[in-house]
Amino acid sequence: MAADPAVRPQAQAALGVQRAQRAHYPAFFQRAYARYPDLPRGVLEAIAYNETGWNHVAPSDAAGHRHMPAAWGVMGLYHGEGFADQVAEGARLLGVPASLVMRDPETNILAAAALLDRASKENRAIGEPSAQADRPETMGAVLARYVGYGPGAGRIYTYARQSFAYGVLTALQRGVAGNGIAVPARALKLERAFSGSQLRMLRAPALRMDAGQDSIETDAAPAAAGKATTATANATLAGDFGEAIWNPASSSNYSTASNAMTAVIMHTMEGSYAGAISWFQNPSAQVSAHYLIRKSDGQITQMVREYHQAWHAKYHNYYTIGIEHDGYASDAGNWSSAMVNASARLTTSICARRGVNCASAWQGPGYDTWHVVPDSVRVKGHGMLTQNENRYDPGKYFPWSSYYALINGGNPGPGPGPGDGKFWIDTFANAPGYGSPTSTAQTGTLNAGTNYVFCKAWGREIRNGTAFNHWWLKTDLDVGPAGQWVSAYYLSRWGNDEAKDNSGAVIPDCAAPPPPATGKYWVDTYANASGYASPTSTAATGTLNAGTNYVFCKSWGRQVGSGSSFNHWWLRTDLDVGPAGQWVSAYYLSRWGNDEAKDNSGTVIPNC
Repeated sequence: MAADPAVRPQAQAALGVQRAQRAHYPAFFQRAYARYPDLPRGVLEAIAYNETGWNHVAPSDAAGHRHMPAAWGVMGLYHGEGFADQVAEGARLLGVPASLVMRDPETNILAAAALLDRASKENRAIGEPSAQADRPETMGAVLARYVGYGPGAGRIYTYARQSFAYGVLTALQRGVAGNGIAVPARALKLERAFSGSQLRMLRAPALRMDAGQDSIETDAAPAAAGKATTATANATLAGDFGEAIWNPASSSNYSTASNAMTAVIMHTMEGSYAGAISWFQNPSAQVSAHYLIRKSDGQITQMVREYHQAWHAKYHNYYTIGIEHDGYASDAGNWSSAMVNASARLTTSICARRGVNCASAWQGPGYDTWHVVPDSVRVKGHGMLTQNENRYDPGKYFPWSSYYALINGGNPGPGPGPGDGKFWIDTFANAPGYGSPTSTAQTGTLNAGTNYVFCKAWGREIRNGTAFNHWWLKTDLDVGPAGQWVSAYYLSRWGNDEAKDNSGAVIPDCAAPPPPATGKYWVDTYANASGYASPTSTAATGTLNAGTNYVFCKSWGRQVGSGSSFNHWWLRTDLDVGPAGQWVSAYYLSRWGNDEAKDNSGTVIPNC
């Protein structure tokens, strides 16, 4: 999600600096693969993206700013402080000083590769899956062993390690490109890396964790921002979020003293989502938050009951609910639409249930220094509180004005707005726009983030590895003309050949234009052709008899074929048996080949 207009030039400048720094990293990664050839290519880049967003991080001198152990370098290696000392171990494996691993990006990447290679060999020695260059699915167990969360055991610690592996492998499966980040997409099946029950947990929109029982439960999806339900607003015996009964997390890291619950505080983890889950379960952490949100997809984990005091804001714990966000406050590219939208839905729910005044939320700029705002502002950042001098999170790039709109009814809510026919969707990357669902001539770009679309139509396939989509969405581009088409492949939340909005509602088909009053194109068909109401329908409505017939125009749709012959084009016509204005497959044309749609003179039949 874009930064607020006031800081957008600074954000763009910061991204420019990041791109320049990242330009050197691909060569470093390739040298690491040459040294450790068993590692599947792309996995190191995906770890860097998951842990630091491809930023060469170093902890702030003000240790109090952090809510978890510090990470170092592009790969986010831990250096003790309650987690494993990956920095020292990586330095030992390479035979270099620890300071070089901390400060030099190439050495940091090599250290991570050495640690990953060691984890693979340890797995192989006990018969567990190990690294294979051509099988990235085998890295699930290797990544879980590699991650430096320390020696903790149990379901929650295991989940934290699996969540790390899942984040890495989903980034590798999808691929990432933008602002100098280049994670190559690899064809892999997550079902081979995780069990079905693990994937259900990893993909759930929200989780409830009980450290006392060492249990994790999936939660229902949160209510949309501005759409608090009666059940949500009146929940008492149910859980705080998603109507779930809650048992408290580790008593070492929070207080059962009552919480007035009159304000919501935004944080950044200054680390990763999975790392924060693991750390908040560590009895020595002495820190916690009520909620954690994952950047890649907006998954929400609750770790402390709202009416208890999480330890997140010093002397303000007794009346505040804390929300931790994946990533770093200093990263201009940190605020994904999925994370911001999930956070807004959560905050809206808290306002509805606890009486927090969402209308009082901060609307001004973000800051990269401590900046106190009035107490009357009841939704604000950690660095806006008194007596928190060494904090500035969530930082100057947090989109406060957009967030304010989301939690105060100005959100791009699920489904169409009143009478405007817009369906709101999240896209994970910039999507090229085209003049039609079958065109290959790009007309502009729809930027990544939350966007509206009007309707869908079947068209040419967009594919990357095992991920694909034939649906195309009509929208107005950010760069380029209105009324263009982008592939549903870029939707953040849905799978192959799915086209739904953020609420899960199926985006409707675009209405076919009426047949032209003139402009008939004459074709010969070699057999009786079944007619259908649309190019994607499978319910026959009648028959076009074999012979010479007229058609009006064509549209891309489902494939009809036999053996090596096929056609995706559909022709609008009036049936011999059945209604007018129906569709028949161009597969039945007598004169033309695969995916051709021409009349008897050889003229290409125009698109509808």
